[in-house]
Amino acid sequence: MITVVSLNPALDKVYFIDEFKAGSMFRVKNIIKSPGGKGINVSRVLSILGAKVYAAGFIAGDTGRWISDSLASRGIKSRFIQVDGETRTNINIIDKAGMTETEILEFGPYIKESDMDQFLTDFKTVLESTSVLVCTGGLPEGIPVEFYKILIDMAKPLGVVTILDASGDALKEGIKAGPNFIKPNTRELSQASGKSIRGKEDIINACSDILNSGVGSVIASMGADGALLVDRYSKIHAKPPKVEVVNAIGSGDSMTAGVALSIIQGYSRDDMMRFATACAVSNTQFTEIGMVCGKSVEQLMKDCTLEYL
Repeated sequence: MITVVSLNPALDKVYFIDEFKAGSMFRVKNIIKSPGGKGINVSRVLSILGAKVYAAGFIAGDTGRWISDSLASRGIKSRFIQVDGETRTNINIIDKAGMTETEILEFGPYIKESDMDQFLTDFKTVLESTSVLVCTGGLPEGIPVEFYKILIDMAKPLGVVTILDASGDALKEGIKAGPNFIKPNTRELSQASGKSIRGKEDIINACSDILNSGVGSVIASMGADGALLVDRYSKIHAKPPKVEVVNAIGSGDSMTAGVALSIIQGYSRDDMMRFATACAVSNTQFTEIGMVCGKSVEQLMKDCTLEYL
């Protein structure tokens, strides 16, 4: 089973508004509403691809219950700790005419120490049937910055393969636990390594520094340029085919899902990079965030090319 930690889920609303500008009024006809947050996106993609997935985190209020019910309707098992307050709503405004995306992100509910204790108690039980653990997304208020490190430290002695996809201090602290994989984008990689990123050589150097901290492999996502895997055995640049993008939001989460499922399937490093990159590209073909098509992933996987550095 793949367990995905989603500490700060959200209700995602995507508005499509051509020629959007601040200070004006718009009547929106095209709206997409879905459960979101990075962990939820990863869980949904895994479920679509047929993986056995379990989502764990915190929810609050009516919005939280709606998210839990929505996941259940998709066949995704979950165990969310109900906390005080209201689960956040995130709004994304896509202007295809102006080629812009505007994001408005709310804060989630405050997580009390008693809530964390309950989560950790449940988490110990969940780990007993977990093969791959994905820790992804931002931390809600009240959660200590080293929380992902705590979860990875709990998982490693049980032989669980760990994937960390976070940013800022949560990523820096999580790296200290030596996860098997981290999947930063180039901005997050720059923050974690303290190095500026201008090209592939900079990415390799930054990844190499992080490997010295005990991380097994670094997969740096590079947007339209694909992704670069760096570990002690290989340096592989997976290049995606050219496609017309509908909505690129959630592609990084789809790539993370692809890495997790590749581990379950026992894929080689080459096939992992092809598969994870194909998942990211497939996501760009949907207006909804964190969506893929299994058949298109199979074809896109064939169309991805690898460069060995």
